[in-house]
Amino acid sequence: MLQPPRSRWKRAAFRVIERAVHHLHGDGPISQAELGGIRNFVVLQYESPLGSVIHATPLYEALKCAMPKAHIAVAASRMAAGVLEHSPFVDRCVVTPNPFENFARCVRAVRALLQTMPPGPRCVVTTIGNQRTRLAFLSVFAGSAVRVGYTLAPELYDLPLAFDPEHGQIEGNLDIARSLGRCVPFYGPRVFFAQKDAETAAQWLASLTAHPDAPRIVFVTQNSGGQRNQWVTARFQQVISDLSRRLGAAPIFVGTAKDSVPIDALRNDLPDAGISLAGKTTVATLAALLAQCDLIVSLDTGTFHVARAVGLPGVVIAPAWQSPLEWLPVDDPRYRVLRGPTIQEIPPTYCIEEVSVEDVCSAAQTLLGKFPADPAQRAACMERSTGRSVNQ
Repeated sequence: MLQPPRSRWKRAAFRVIERAVHHLHGDGPISQAELGGIRNFVVLQYESPLGSVIHATPLYEALKCAMPKAHIAVAASRMAAGVLEHSPFVDRCVVTPNPFENFARCVRAVRALLQTMPPGPRCVVTTIGNQRTRLAFLSVFAGSAVRVGYTLAPELYDLPLAFDPEHGQIEGNLDIARSLGRCVPFYGPRVFFAQKDAETAAQWLASLTAHPDAPRIVFVTQNSGGQRNQWVTARFQQVISDLSRRLGAAPIFVGTAKDSVPIDALRNDLPDAGISLAGKTTVATLAALLAQCDLIVSLDTGTFHVARAVGLPGVVIAPAWQSPLEWLPVDDPRYRVLRGPTIQEIPPTYCIEEVSVEDVCSAAQTLLGKFPADPAQRAACMERSTGRSVNQ
């Protein structure tokens, strides 16, 4: 994620603001020892892609495991709060006004959050995807705190970081904890849900017409519309028909409300239409549903990242124009990332033609051979992602 070039006057202005802030708060450059003593963290989480929010969740676990007494608060959008509301690694998640719509009100909300932190030095953190200049100013105007993370205004930060896409978003976010002097291992993304969410998902799954022992396979056939990563509908229909015939599995479709019409059109020509939950799930009920399934076959979308966060094995059909190292689990045996040779420019009519029906069917059956449908495995996924206890 390369940063755009910035003019000299902008850099100079940022430096002036940085000196004024330090003068106002009576502080100066922070030492590594002082960084290591921070236990209060406010994370700004306003990025809109679901995947970005999920890829930041390992940071909360890393901070909490490295510093069990740390107090971690998140100033968030409503969508981000839906991801984090049940996390045992987040002490408070506060939905604030949108900083891109009402900056002043958002500043007041984040300032109030900082003021209610426990005694001791405080740190404002921006994860990958939240490196917007406006969020840097938000961290400055919210009050006295050490500013750490990814930003387009490094002059305003005590510890600015630069992101390398080939390093991966998860490792990049974990580097925030490492920059504070903490030696943290790799943590995967995690999304938690409540028991009521699990019960809702179980009721949906009870309507499946498949044999009780058949694998539960979730299909994500629609993308968000923001990127060119579509796969031909007819190919999805062939894959779903083949897996239903071979394995006796009824398909389960998920997506947004606007996805429901194309999903229903796709289902019309299937031997078993399965069930569609498009537009019916929250992040928590989606996570609960995925935790009770056996495999996901998905485009590279936020839903796939939720599946990974609850431990559901999957096949992801990925575009050739984006490096899989930034977003996808390329070295995890529970996942198969299918993509063609890398291309540098995206054709205007790009579609993922380079991934075949046979590729997807073979990868799905291979994964189900390694990780077969198993109620005990579903129960383990459920236990790992349910409740508020860190020890779960």
